[in-house]
Amino acid sequence: MKNIEEYRNIPVYFWNKITPYDKAFFYEHLSNLIDWWVSLISALEWFLEKTTNPKLASEIANLLIFVDSWDNFSIAMKKLPDVFDAKEVAIVEAGESSWTMQKSFENLAIQLRDQEELKQKVKWALTYPMIIMVFLCVAVVVIMTYVIPKLTPLFVTAWLELPFITRTLIATSNFFINNFVILLIILIAWILSIKTFAKTENGRNFFDSLLLKLPLISSIYKNYIIAQVASNLWLLISSWIPILKTLSLAWLASNNSVYNNVIIWVAKQVSMWKKLTQGFEEMDEDHYYFTNDFIQMISAWEKTSTVNKVCYKIHKQYTREVENSLSILIKWIEPSAILVSWLFVTWFALAIFSAVLKITETV
Repeated sequence: MKNIEEYRNIPVYFWNKITPYDKAFFYEHLSNLIDWWVSLISALEWFLEKTTNPKLASEIANLLIFVDSWDNFSIAMKKLPDVFDAKEVAIVEAGESSWTMQKSFENLAIQLRDQEELKQKVKWALTYPMIIMVFLCVAVVVIMTYVIPKLTPLFVTAWLELPFITRTLIATSNFFINNFVILLIILIAWILSIKTFAKTENGRNFFDSLLLKLPLISSIYKNYIIAQVASNLWLLISSWIPILKTLSLAWLASNNSVYNNVIIWVAKQVSMWKKLTQGFEEMDEDHYYFTNDFIQMISAWEKTSTVNKVCYKIHKQYTREVENSLSILIKWIEPSAILVSWLFVTWFALAIFSAVLKITETV
């Protein structure tokens, strides 16, 4: 085994990232070894030999030094905020106080895998339609800047009044060619300005609200947030973390400022000795943010104290809802992309053939 300092000083490049799958693998490793009565120090040392991610190895080496210096595991995690978020620290801290570290690590691994699998399903589902749109844009640019300029001299030298549809195609092509650099600069400036605006508080609020209002996308996005929030609730409450602290951490899963404000408001109501269900009902009377089904299941948990089963079932149920909504979205996007492609091809074909027919009629 390498010396700890060698792991700490291992070369780390900008493309080396610690993914949720890496952390799930880390927590799973700790859970398994602790279950076999292996000490945390030994488990961390064995993990260093096991991992192939240089950034993760470097950070775990730092963690090992903190733990070896008699820090509690949760305190050592707090010293690495870029690796471990507040939710993970709270789960481990609860596991330390209740002597259920093995279960805490196991639950963290399960949640990270479930959440990342859902994210990947969303990404893969949207990849195919995005590829279609990219290829369509590339085809339009190539035809407008290369193909049409090659054909234009054939029509211009015929000294004929070209059909209107042909003139519009040539005019559009000339506009692209003459203003290509300007259009490219405008496009880049527009993208950069949107990214800059999105990083501001107002920008984030704007885009988070917009995603909740877009047709087709809004239902998928809401179901996705509910699935992630339910997953966090399951993990935090099953670790016996107090409900107020649970709500203060649950919004981390949503990554949405609008839902953040909703959950913070609900947390204030709970702090005033109101039930969680009552807080949701008062904040969201029309069930715009959280569905009636979600609130009813939370109400069932409050009555029966079956938090593990209820919240995990909500997560699984809304994960399926996201998958179903994605399949519907794809069914809309694919024909829409094909329709746009057909319209452009039809425009191009009619413009060329009408010009050719005009020339042949005069010969």
